Amino acid sequence: MERKIMNIKRSVTIKHRAQLTLVLVTALMGNLKAHAQITETSQHGILNVDVGRSPTIDDVPQPVELYGCNNTVVATQVYWDTQNQVVGEIPYGLRISDSGKEYKVSKYYVVSPPAWRNKNQTENAAAKKEAQPFIGLVTPDNFTFKGNKPAQILNLDYRILMPTYLENVPVDFNYAEDEILSCAEQGVVSIPINTDCSDFPWRAGAEGASGIGVLNTSGSTAFLPTLKKNKEPLQCTTTLLHDIMLEHKVFFATEAGLTDTINLTQYHAEQKTMNLVCLPRAKNDVPAGCL
Repeated sequence: MERKIMNIKRSVTIKHRAQLTLVLVTALMGNLKAHAQITETSQHGILNVDVGRSPTIDDVPQPVELYGCNNTVVATQVYWDTQNQVVGEIPYGLRISDSGKEYKVSKYYVVSPPAWRNKNQTENAAAKKEAQPFIGLVTPDNFTFKGNKPAQILNLDYRILMPTYLENVPVDFNYAEDEILSCAEQGVVSIPINTDCSDFPWRAGAEGASGIGVLNTSGSTAFLPTLKKNKEPLQCTTTLLHDIMLEHKVFFATEAGLTDTINLTQYHAEQKTMNLVCLPRAKNDVPAGCL
């Protein structure tokens, strides 16, 4: 593949509920009327992406997604063995939510899924179960834009870690606890997660790796790497990344109570489902990833 700079033009799909406009906030206090005008900004950031050699047989583009505050999602693709690929038009700046809460889109989590060995494995669910996909190291796996014209360097390398099998741990967005509505009923349809495996093997002999994934209502699961088919699972934990969830805090419901981190290896061994509980944030509660 010819090495060159590739500008990824208009391939970015942006999903966010905020509108780029001027919002007039009017507060009535008794007989006094106060007016506050908050201006949304239309700035954008860029990524400069370096991608290593493809570990696969079929050299197809690698999908990448960015997850930011209040359901801001940027979806694109990058090309193997190519440096300085530019992804532009990434939302950045102040926004107003549908509920009138002011927040900032600046922090993003980076999701780059496993790379399958060939197109048959990519497109065939049965073939995936028997395959050992390549897990990439994404550096950094999260970043925060700053300044007037922000940019971030991103590196993807899928030839550092040993290939593993993947086992599924299911998630339930329809779980309801006491009188609290389920996450799905509250409109929470996805949340990024970090899976950290202390003994993930490197080709060079080191151990330990983590990565960002996404749980959603479209049938997604958390992936538990195993060294053999259905055997020798790695020691992994999974943490909910709700610091970019503007309207809700999200937790795992466990026998010990609510927590944002679980032992994924134990859940798989005990064939448990990850039950999610969503708690609405107060009007003045803006999470750290939205400031």
